[in-house]
Amino acid sequence: MKKILAASLALLTCLSFNAFALEDAIANNEKVEKVEAVETIANTKGTKLYVVGDSTLSSFSDTYFYPRYGYGTKLQDYLLPKKIEVINLAMSGRSSKSFLTEKNYTALKNSIKKGDYLIIGFGHNDEKAEESRYTNPNGSKEEAGSFKNSLYENYIKLALDKKATPILCTPIVRRAPGKAYEGSYVHVTKDVEGFPGGDYAQAIRDLGKETGVLVVDLTAITKERYEKAGDEETAKFHAQLTHKPASVDNTHLNGYGASVIAYDVIQAVSAGNKKFAKLVNKKAAAPTEELLPFAKNLDYVIPKYSEFIPAEDASAVHQTTAPWYGTVFGDCGGAEKIADPEKYGIEEKGGAVQMWAGSKDGSSSQGKIASASDGIIFYFQKLPADKDFTLTAKVKILNFGNNNQVSFGLMARDDVYIDKFDKINSDYVAAGPLKIATGAEYNSSWQRLNGTLKETKNAGQPAPAKDQVVDLSLSKNGNVYTVKYGKDSATYEAELTSVDAKNIYVGLFAVRNAYVEFSNISLK
Repeated sequence: MKKILAASLALLTCLSFNAFALEDAIANNEKVEKVEAVETIANTKGTKLYVVGDSTLSSFSDTYFYPRYGYGTKLQDYLLPKKIEVINLAMSGRSSKSFLTEKNYTALKNSIKKGDYLIIGFGHNDEKAEESRYTNPNGSKEEAGSFKNSLYENYIKLALDKKATPILCTPIVRRAPGKAYEGSYVHVTKDVEGFPGGDYAQAIRDLGKETGVLVVDLTAITKERYEKAGDEETAKFHAQLTHKPASVDNTHLNGYGASVIAYDVIQAVSAGNKKFAKLVNKKAAAPTEELLPFAKNLDYVIPKYSEFIPAEDASAVHQTTAPWYGTVFGDCGGAEKIADPEKYGIEEKGGAVQMWAGSKDGSSSQGKIASASDGIIFYFQKLPADKDFTLTAKVKILNFGNNNQVSFGLMARDDVYIDKFDKINSDYVAAGPLKIATGAEYNSSWQRLNGTLKETKNAGQPAPAKDQVVDLSLSKNGNVYTVKYGKDSATYEAELTSVDAKNIYVGLFAVRNAYVEFSNISLK
């Protein structure tokens, strides 16, 4: 792999070509407009470089401290604008399978032509144990449902039939602070019930050899770079949700990181395709760390937390009986969904409480649990931060989706927001199942502290199932929390006062695709 070095003269060139353009874009609040529902390409004349893939290639429009940038947004910086134009159709959250249902794919099919190029960058979401996104990493290119088949039939053949040039990119690694770059960090997954695991990057490498299509091995490139750089340095390539360093997004790149990867891609394609090399801007130097300050969101304002005051702030949407209150907040799918009873709901029934996130029949998902942010429906009470307590309940699973971000149970957290759609990154402790799609390997409790999830695997009790009833408990003694899910017990140490120093928020939650009923609820 070529080392990314720049002499002083090259550095000046790089800054003039990349950094100042990036600074202007941020100052003008451009922040890279998100690509959505492109039905047609306005101008297909001239040579185009089409880009399809997931969030590691797509554009974004968000308010992160270091905003997210897919590397597809930076490819044009290293190409001659009068010779070739980048058309970035990549979309966040899509797999090579789910992208086929998008208008962007239709636009690609209708627009790509002889002489064009197509970068294909899937993998991150093909791994998801979900019917709508999953593809099998083990099958041949002739085998329906395989990752190879999806890439070959829908993208490579499309380009070749139109006499365009396809280019395969393996997925960038997921940043793995304090851990080895292996397993899911390099896209080698384990079997999940109904969803066989395997090596997605290797499937792409093999497909390239089988079809003669050029492969840019970004998995290998980023693995080598990250292992050499170490945790502190690799954080510089990644988006960061808030001003707190612990809120780094270990999947998505920032503007600087996207520039580094885009440079890697252009160099690799140039080396493998002499015709493409003539389209490269030789004056555009390799990106250096001097770009990092320009990758910040200059409009970012450190948020101030407003204490929840029941008499003033109770939800007008999710109304409950005091001293219990209801809310939906965080990355919950969109502001318009908070008040949609088909998406979220809390219903008190004679001492029991039914809650749902996503549709009751399991056909749709809402909210998430992740290291960078969460989106939940929460039925809670507010307590003084120095108050010890024990919260207990029984939960009956009425319906749920087989997804690793589905969860429900008890939670104690350091902040609460009333019906607010936003990226929320805060600390909490939870008693409930997580990574349900792993079957017997699911976790029965977890903690998020400083942007990191610490999970405890279940101790051998059955995986969550419809109509199952489980006892739950969450106790606080000073800064020590003891949580119980069924027969499983775990202890976490946390000072949940980093956002709201005076209060703690304790209650019941549901997320993603869970429909549950809580009973025997007691908070002492």
